[in-house]
Amino acid sequence: MGITIHYRGRVNPKLRIKEFYIYAGLICKEKDWFITDLTETDGAHVLIHPDGEIPYNGKLSSFIIEPHEHCEPLHFQITHDGYFKNWCKTQFAPIEVHMGVVDLFSQVKIKLSEMVIQDEGGFWEMRNADELEERMVKCFLEIQKQKDEDATYYGPVKSENGRITDLMKES
Repeated sequence: MGITIHYRGRVNPKLRIKEFYIYAGLICKEKDWFITDLTETDGAHVLIHPDGEIPYNGKLSSFIIEPHEHCEPLHFQITHDGYFKNWCKTQFAPIEVHMGVVDLFSQVKIKLSEMVIQDEGGFWEMRNADELEERMVKCFLEIQKQKDEDATYYGPVKSENGRITDLMKES
């Protein structure tokens, strides 16, 4: 259950990662979205992505895009050779936010040599807002059904890092 956009890619090796960041920043400015500063660190890191926490040792360039308060942030942890992989849950934000995240990826793909998007809302593939809205409504109804059937469920809950848990159960 949920509407999440899973993304992975590689910044074109002919570009510097900073160029990708600047381009993403221009798109964020156009959309009035917050983007953090680009940080570059070297050493031992823990990469957070759909497969879990992965140890990584080397140069890492990172920034975060925050499209909406009810949407998970887009985390970009880019390895020294340009690879990144992460996800963004959009189901609690307005439908336009999901469509905007897809638009962001459509625009930045010119700066990437590889990009794979898996959109649980189906918008990346079909560009059909009605279908996306139908999937979002189905998701809300399923969450509400769980809450109605068991009063110990509550949610959504947003953690300090911006990740959203659909349902939690009281202990």
